[in-house]
Amino acid sequence: MQPLTDFADAALARRLEMAEMIFPDCVEAIRRYTPSDPAETEHIAGGIAFFGGVTYPANQCVGMGFEGEVTGKDIDRVESFFRSRGVASTVVVSPLAHESLRKLLGERGYAIAEFNSVLIRRIDPDETFPMPAGVVIERVTHNTIKPWMNAIAKGFEQDISVAEDVFGGFAALPGAMAFLARIEDKVVGGCGGRVIPEARIAAFFGTATLPEYRCRGVQTALIAQRLHEAANATCEYAVVSTIPGSGSQRNMERRGFRLAYTKVVMRREWPETAKDEHGH
Repeated sequence: MQPLTDFADAALARRLEMAEMIFPDCVEAIRRYTPSDPAETEHIAGGIAFFGGVTYPANQCVGMGFEGEVTGKDIDRVESFFRSRGVASTVVVSPLAHESLRKLLGERGYAIAEFNSVLIRRIDPDETFPMPAGVVIERVTHNTIKPWMNAIAKGFEQDISVAEDVFGGFAALPGAMAFLARIEDKVVGGCGGRVIPEARIAAFFGTATLPEYRCRGVQTALIAQRLHEAANATCEYAVVSTIPGSGSQRNMERRGFRLAYTKVVMRREWPETAKDEHGH
C-alpha cells in the first residue's frame, strides 16, 4: 500500500466529489432496473441534484461550487428541484467549494443535517489483497441480487431502515462493483461501488454485514475485492464517505483509508413536506 501524501486541494476534491454524483448514465441504468422509479437529475452550478423518490435516503445536490461563485439563482433552481418533488432541499457542501455556497445557504436558513468524512486510499497497482479464510466473494448476478439486497438492508437496520429495493440500482450502475459475501454458502453481507474512469477513482458505498456474522472478516474481504477491481481499472484512489467517528470510518482506516476532508450536509425543510418525509 502506498502512503497517502497527496494534498487535498480543490482539484482533487472535485474528483472525489464525483463519487457521490449521480450522472445521467447512472440514472439511465437505474431506470432500466426499476422503470417505475422517478429517478431524475439536474446539473446546477457544477453539481448534480438527484431525486430518487420521496422515501429515497439520498435526495441531495452534490458537487456545487467547484466552478466558481454560486448565485442566488442557482440556489433557487436547487430548491425548486426538490420542493416541486415533495422533499427537503439538501445540499452537500465540500470545504473546498466556493465560499459563496456556504454564505447563500446560511442566508436562507439551511441547518446542518450531518457531517461526512471523506476517506481516500491511494491504489498501488502491484499491491496484493489477501482474502480472509472462510469468506467467499462473488459478483452480484440476476440470480443473487435479491439475497444481496436483503443482506445489505438487514446489515444497516440498527443504524437506518431502508427498503432493500433501494440497493438494486447499485448493481446496475456503469462500472458497478456490486459483490456479495458468503460464509458456508449463506449470503452474509454485500457491498456496492463504482469505477469512475474519467476521474480515476473507485467509489465505495453500501457495505454491510449481517450482525451475527460480524468480526469474521466479511468487511475485509469486500474491501479487498473492490480494491483489486479498482487496481485492475487503473484507478488512482478509492474513496468512501462515512459518518465521523463511526464504526464504518474505523473499519476503513484499519484498511489503509485516511481522512481527506470533512464535508457538511445542509438541509432546508418545507412545512408541506416534513410530515411526508419524516412521518411526524
